[in-house]
Formats: sequence, C-alpha cells, structure tokens
Amino acid sequence: MDDNQITPEFIELMVDKVIDAITDKLEELDISLDYIAGAMLDADALGIAATQATRGRAGEAGGNKLDRQNGVRSRE
Repeated sequence: MDDNQITPEFIELMVDKVIDAITDKLEELDISLDYIAGAMLDADALGIAATQATRGRAGEAGGNKLDRQNGVRSRE
C-alpha cells in the first residue's frame, strides 16, 4: 500500500477494527475473571457478572458459602 491509499477513512477503519478486537479480548478476560472469582468465593460466576452489571465492580457477590451457612448477611 502506498501513501496515496492511506486516507483518513482508512485510518478510522483500522482504528475501529483494533478497538473492536481489543474490546472482544477484554470481554473474554472479564468472563474468565468472573469464573476465577466465583471459584475463590464459592459463588456463581453468572451471579458475579450480574452483580457487577448492577452494582459495578465494587459490588458484593452475595457473600460466600461460609457466610451463608453462618447466617451472615451481605452488606448492601
């Protein structure tokens, strides 16, 4: 490709493709981290993802198995 073919539209297209690819990889990583967090907290990965969607990353995952067995309530 010579310099005459590199237009602002071409650059914008390439940037959009790179952003889409990076976004897809970050979403895959987020899903993997939800499963790891679920295993560590003995919680459901889908529940963790749902909690993050509603409360943000700092939201609690509903407590862990030990908390539920001891009747400890999650903070709201």
